[in-house]
Amino acid sequence: MTLMKSKHLPIIYLAITVLFVIEIILSWKQYSFAGYYTDKLINWAWLAMTVFMIIRFWKRKTAKAYFTLLVSVIILSILPMMIPFFGIVYYFSTIDDYQQIELNDSYRIERTRPGALNKPQIYIYKKEGILEKKIYKTPYLEVVEHVIQNPLKREPGQKDPQIQQAKLISSNKDSIGIEYQIMGKKHIFYHKNQEDDEFYN
Repeated sequence: MTLMKSKHLPIIYLAITVLFVIEIILSWKQYSFAGYYTDKLINWAWLAMTVFMIIRFWKRKTAKAYFTLLVSVIILSILPMMIPFFGIVYYFSTIDDYQQIELNDSYRIERTRPGALNKPQIYIYKKEGILEKKIYKTPYLEVVEHVIQNPLKREPGQKDPQIQQAKLISSNKDSIGIEYQIMGKKHIFYHKNQEDDEFYN
């Protein structure tokens, strides 16, 4: 019975790894699996299974070589100012993911900071079956100042104000209108299509 389980482990790990690689490829195309926590669960399942497999088969040369490869990737990601390393950390974690709001069954928004050196952004996702696509990206400060109709004044170290409410007003192929409530004020912000803006960080 134990032998059978050992034979099944590589197959299970391979399946999780394939799912993990598909997720990474999708992210390059601005897609992801539907739901905020879906990708996080896949990431952590792969990481936990990787640690388990390395420990379980440590006596084998392939396990040691695989461990060396993974450690090398981490070390190499730290060398160029640690930017790729922080990218990995942010990809696996929920660090600086400030808010997630479901607009309806098709659209959701995230207020997040995609990396340690990035400014907070608003991401808008559109659900497409079991996948969802990142269709709009806008600097959060731009949304805040549009809603409050004034430049945002903050004390040093003060956090950005939260979105108190967000309501979908309209959507078409070129833009999506969302009524935001921030700092007690409401206003509609129209996010433009990625092809029409710089899709900046």
